[in-house]
Amino acid sequence: MSVYPCIKDIYKTFLQVSSVRYSGLALSEVSPSLLSHDTVSRWLKSRCFRPKDLWRLVQPSIDKKALGY
Repeated sequence: MSVYPCIKDIYKTFLQVSSVRYSGLALSEVSPSLLSHDTVSRWLKSRCFRPKDLWRLVQPSIDKKALGY
């Protein structure tokens, strides 16, 4: 069980739908559960996200045959 109410699925969904603002404050404003921006910051600090994790998430959405990405 996570110590922080901010969880990976909420943060992942937030990053996928947010086109401009990627801050903890922005996530706390739109989260389906009550979160403070400090809670988001502490949760992010306690986790390690690697580029390969992000790549695994976005790779299916990338059309490598298209002229641009």
